[in-house]
Amino acid sequence: MKKHISSLFAALFIVIFAANCTPDDPLISPIKSGINSQDYDAAIIAADSAIIKEPSNPLGYYYKAVILGKMAEAEQVITDRKPIYSEMRSNLETAEELFDAQEKPSVEIAEVTPLILNTWGNEHNEGIKYATDDSVMATVDNPLELSIAHLVNATTINPDSVLSFDVLAQIYYMNQDYVSAAEAITTAMELQETPPASEYDRLGSYYFLSDQPDKAVAAMREGLEIYPDSVSLVQKLADGLFQIDRTEEALEVMNGLVETDPYNARYYLVIGSRVYQRVLTLSDQYTENSDKIFELQRNDGDEAEINALEAENEALDAQITELTDTAEEALLKSAELDDTIPATFNTLGVLYQNKSAGLFEKRNNTVDNDEAARYDELARDEARKAMVNYEKAAELDPDNTTYWSSLFRIYTLLDMREEAEAAMEKAGM
Repeated sequence: MKKHISSLFAALFIVIFAANCTPDDPLISPIKSGINSQDYDAAIIAADSAIIKEPSNPLGYYYKAVILGKMAEAEQVITDRKPIYSEMRSNLETAEELFDAQEKPSVEIAEVTPLILNTWGNEHNEGIKYATDDSVMATVDNPLELSIAHLVNATTINPDSVLSFDVLAQIYYMNQDYVSAAEAITTAMELQETPPASEYDRLGSYYFLSDQPDKAVAAMREGLEIYPDSVSLVQKLADGLFQIDRTEEALEVMNGLVETDPYNARYYLVIGSRVYQRVLTLSDQYTENSDKIFELQRNDGDEAEINALEAENEALDAQITELTDTAEEALLKSAELDDTIPATFNTLGVLYQNKSAGLFEKRNNTVDNDEAARYDELARDEARKAMVNYEKAAELDPDNTTYWSSLFRIYTLLDMREEAEAAMEKAGM
């Protein structure tokens, strides 16, 4: 046994000795010396010289990439690392191609992937820290910018990382750069054979936030081809169609939900909520136009512009009335099918409260006393409907302070003082 062990030791010694005594490539030795002495400028010159003299030798490209990685790591300005990593990646790709062409690949071929992954991992993890670790974030003025810079570096050295592009999209979103967020999540999706529905949903959100509803519509259609049962994607598709003034098509999309399950109360809630959201958007436009008309009339403005705005408001008013009726019908159907969903009743409360406010405004703008009295009664009827629905929502979800705040305002409007005080207390006001 002793003799056998001694033989193995001798054999091992011989192998190690032989490996250590193998002469280095004279073109590569100066590169390694520069790396070991941390004289990276000299090492780069040696690597470039090796590449010029032996352009088919992968080692020149590999070791140049190693040097560039160390130079990037030493670079204190994080954003200045990107071009270094780009060159590093290019050299590694060339090295891999040349390694593959060798009859007997150099041992360094096994180090290419670990070099990429280690460099990528360091940048990726630093990016995470500057977005999630409070103690790290507190050390700099713009932590999200640094996080983005690190993650951009990570995706430069490893452009196939779905994870880094996904996280980068989230950080761009946190930094309110929605265009870049959409671009990053798009890249993450392109790297996957079948992106999850949640990523289509996020892409749609980023497009909406960056005022690109047409792109949101296209993305939602693509997502629905893969996930036809996704309610969230249907909602976003309808939202986008509403925003690009394709109202009828948006309603068709929403009604398609109901056709798949006509007794699903939540589908009717989705329709009612989304349609009413469109009503609120149109109402804001109506108010903005009205303010412009008022200013133009007060300042003897252009009559043609006033007429155009009045015509637009007339069309808006008709559309608002029609869509409000559609939303109300859907929400009432939702309540009929399932009277345990607080959001249904809260949305109905909002709808009726806004109708009440519109009628009160008409009351205030008329000089006819009889007409004013009629508008006042109609407005109070709508306010009472709002009250009933807010009360139902609060009954179903008594811890929701938003519902109690709404009730406080309605009770105050209707001069129900005791109820208003109780609601104010529950709202934490």
